[in-house]
Amino acid sequence: EREREREQISSLPMVAAWLTCLAASGSALLASPLLRGAVVQTRHSRSVKMQSDPFATRDAGTGFDDEGGMVRGIAEGGLTLEQVTAAAGQAGPSLPVEKAAKLVLKDPEWNLDKMEMSATDKDFEIACNSMDDAEIVIDVPPMMNTFEDYFFGLTADSHSSFSISTDESSPLEGRMQRRGGEPTVVKIKCEPNGASGTFDAHLCFILENEPGFSKFYKISCTSS
Repeated sequence: EREREREQISSLPMVAAWLTCLAASGSALLASPLLRGAVVQTRHSRSVKMQSDPFATRDAGTGFDDEGGMVRGIAEGGLTLEQVTAAAGQAGPSLPVEKAAKLVLKDPEWNLDKMEMSATDKDFEIACNSMDDAEIVIDVPPMMNTFEDYFFGLTADSHSSFSISTDESSPLEGRMQRRGGEPTVVKIKCEPNGASGTFDAHLCFILENEPGFSKFYKISCTSS
């Protein structure tokens, strides 16, 4: 019986070692999410669409827009949404009220080029599709031997489809060159916005100190 007790005592270190290994293995297995019943999230890759729109917006923290597309426009120097909104809310250049009130046609007089009585010095005709637009550039050459102050604009009764492209024209008011110098440039656009017909506008180019030499033009646009 004592011999049996000695054998049991001598086997205790082996049992302890076996239990230690079992405990270590069990901890490793319990640490596995598969055995703990954890949900394993898989990050799915997806194709990233590049946007070349310079007005695109993005999350500054992620570099992606609301649809998950990577935004390239801002990184290349495009405008932010705030800048676009601010620009849209700004009115373009305009004349002072007292000058805008002078944008009226002169009384009809004999026009040698037209061989008729007319309130305009020259007439222009353009055409476009009703869903498109048409543009015309009118050069007003200097007609005086001195620098002259000027201003120009469309008459109040001009059709609403007409506008002056101020960013591509000379300033609405300024000083005209002397005879032989560079002309004053006026670019006018007609946007029918789906309307069909013939629309008219009148451009007045006023010399403040020499009103008798002011110029008046008629622009007609046929939309179909």
